[in-house]
Amino acid sequence: MSFDRVGPLLGQRVLVTGAGGQLGRYLVPAVRRSGATVIALGLRAAAGIDVAVDLADREAAVNAISSVSPDVVIHAAACTDVDGIERDPHRGDSGNAWATRNVADATSDSRGYLIAVGTDMVFPGDGGAPYAEDAPPAPISAYGRSKLEAETAVLETDPAFAVARTAWLYGGSGKHFPRTVLSVLRDRGGIDVVDDERGSPTYAADLADALVQLAVTRGCGVFHLVNEGSASRFTLARETARLAGFNPDLVRPISTEEFLKRYPLPARRPADSTLRNMRAAALGISLRDWREAVKRYVPHLVADLLPGTTAASTTAMGGR
Repeated sequence: MSFDRVGPLLGQRVLVTGAGGQLGRYLVPAVRRSGATVIALGLRAAAGIDVAVDLADREAAVNAISSVSPDVVIHAAACTDVDGIERDPHRGDSGNAWATRNVADATSDSRGYLIAVGTDMVFPGDGGAPYAEDAPPAPISAYGRSKLEAETAVLETDPAFAVARTAWLYGGSGKHFPRTVLSVLRDRGGIDVVDDERGSPTYAADLADALVQLAVTRGCGVFHLVNEGSASRFTLARETARLAGFNPDLVRPISTEEFLKRYPLPARRPADSTLRNMRAAALGISLRDWREAVKRYVPHLVADLLPGTTAASTTAMGGR
């Protein structure tokens, strides 16, 4: 997406929480391209962070956000350690539910507009996918419950605020699924991936642009912002491998049941949490097909993980 030269958010102050995180690193420049003044908020002081505060600390969070007087807050900060939260639900309560309540209250006090980033894991994944925005949530993990509480906090504080659910986010230098796939293929020469878990792979750069568009329209309520289409983990892994120049047959299918026998995980994942974008599309906001997004991203990942090669260099990658 490209903005007009002047920028649709010119003159506005936009606070981005989680500015140093996976989404935040795409979101800050996307907001700047819109013409807005960006205030980058993170948990700790670091290069590129303007405000450092623990959002779960109510007094500190409210004071920090109020002092900035933002016109818009895009709340991308979250505790996303799904299994860690299952072991210790307090982490989800604090980092997701309580922190979001504090952000919502502070934004309301400042008379700003809030978009909070949500998750597909508020859905059970046992039928009904692709889920539209009005589908009843029923999370099956402590992480999903903490994010649903965060959604409730946002919309109870002000019905003019927005929740933007996304899913299977990837991009950047941190841990994410395509990075794991290529790292394992590089280091071990093969990988087993579940073929019975489906969702909506979403490129963080595309989500960042869509969030800026939502901020421009001031949409309210729940939205689903994901790349179009649905994929299994196995399909996504094979496509990532193929685009990186690996032989896709190095990605082997395995059932979730068999995977969990080998690698037990405490948190349950939805079997099919594919999201359907209805409400944002009605505002003219949609994301490209997931295959196109992965095709755009993988060369960057190859350059990072496999320096000296290109995504088309199948010989160097063992593709035959």
